[in-house]
Amino acid sequence: MSYYFISIGGSGAKVMESLTHLCAAGLMPNQQKQSELYVMAIDPDIGNGNLKRSSAALHCLHEFQSLETGRGTPLFKTNIKLSRPFIWSPTETDKNLDDIMSYQAYRGTSIGKLYEVLYTQDERSTTLNEGFRGRPAIGAAVMAKKAGLDRGKESLSLAGDPAWDNLIHAVQQDVKNGQEAKIFLAGSVFGGTGAAGMPTVARLLRSMLKEYCDAGQARIGGALILPFFAFSPTEQEKNAGIYASSENFLTNTKAALKYYAMKDSGYDAMYFIGDNQLTAVDKFSIGAASQNNGAHMVDFYGAMAALDFYGEKTDSGQQCSYISHSDESSFQWSDLPVIKLDDGQEMRVSEALGQFARFIFAYVHLVKPVLADLASGRLKDYQYPWFRDFLAGLSIDTVEVRSFEEYAESFALWIDQLEHHSSNRRVEFINPNVFGSQPARLENPLQFSKLVLPDDSKVTMDELWHRLCEGKIQDEEYAQGFGRFLRLLYDSCAKV
Repeated sequence: MSYYFISIGGSGAKVMESLTHLCAAGLMPNQQKQSELYVMAIDPDIGNGNLKRSSAALHCLHEFQSLETGRGTPLFKTNIKLSRPFIWSPTETDKNLDDIMSYQAYRGTSIGKLYEVLYTQDERSTTLNEGFRGRPAIGAAVMAKKAGLDRGKESLSLAGDPAWDNLIHAVQQDVKNGQEAKIFLAGSVFGGTGAAGMPTVARLLRSMLKEYCDAGQARIGGALILPFFAFSPTEQEKNAGIYASSENFLTNTKAALKYYAMKDSGYDAMYFIGDNQLTAVDKFSIGAASQNNGAHMVDFYGAMAALDFYGEKTDSGQQCSYISHSDESSFQWSDLPVIKLDDGQEMRVSEALGQFARFIFAYVHLVKPVLADLASGRLKDYQYPWFRDFLAGLSIDTVEVRSFEEYAESFALWIDQLEHHSSNRRVEFINPNVFGSQPARLENPLQFSKLVLPDDSKVTMDELWHRLCEGKIQDEEYAQGFGRFLRLLYDSCAKV
């Protein structure tokens, strides 16, 4: 089995962020580590803050592939392959809709006059460096033009484009090697880039991979994100040009759902995920770096949908599934489905993600201060057994160590945002009462055993210290260097 993930727009990028952390925790179906996850992002707003944050975490995970953590562990088991280029934009820099649609060539003609009726002057003249600004009509026109859908040549229009050539070649190679290719898309149906890209990209892929899709060797799934947030721009921001308007989200969604109700949507499986309690966005942004919204449970469920699609067995029949949570005012571990692994076994999200959270916070509070002391020269050596046996002589100025420390901070921020940006509902995964002023800091390290809810792990800081000093890991001969120590720390964070 081979896995592909394509994020489309800001909402898709946030699903990618959640998927990155679930992959790091070992929740991908590839239990035997024989498959990789190919990741690509589509966004005209390449400076999008959501995309930048998600990409940073994903690139850290990509660096972890060189860590030798040994066998028999879910830790970092997913090999990541990044598309080249990683971000594909359907527009060129400083281009507006008139430029892309070659308006000057049709000016004064019937087609040109129809175009003038369909789009306002502002929509036509605004540069698209910061995306489609919540206007799916703009995005649909641009995406269709780029993909050749307006000429019926979608199979050939992107030939020679490195991002698409590399993606299609990877799928072809997987199929030739006897693997089924599962391609999953994530994006909104109510904004600009996602609403335009989700139907267009699915149709494009099905056309370019027609032979494999018809034979069932390639399947396409998608997390179609419904409205779950709202914002209120100031009068000054309203006067700055066209912008996304949350008042139009439901109208856009209604129109989109009518399309997806058609049989030729392009998808083999669709997951519709939204929230009837709209979360207020802290700060309105047209796009670019300032569009940096916190993680939300909708993103989390979007990533869970990808895992479900990757783990499902191909079925010729039609089925309709739904998911719910027991308490309308909260999300709990028990609300989440189990993950289907490729060896037929199942994995509980609470156990995998709970142990991974303890692992991350243990590193931040126990290990990172030690390495910081060594880097500063304040201490020449540590005599703790776990340091002497696993870290002595290790250079802490390596890509692996720096990437892991950066990733640990991003994971802690993500889990903290899940707790505080999911409408008015409680998220009872990680105990918010133990956090300090910074997401990756505990108010009191002695509260370590209360980090993961419910409080039944019995892994105290003292117990963790004892396990580290004992220094027992499985498959030790296959674990080396910094990866060997991370394996020890991860194993030590398992529930009693």
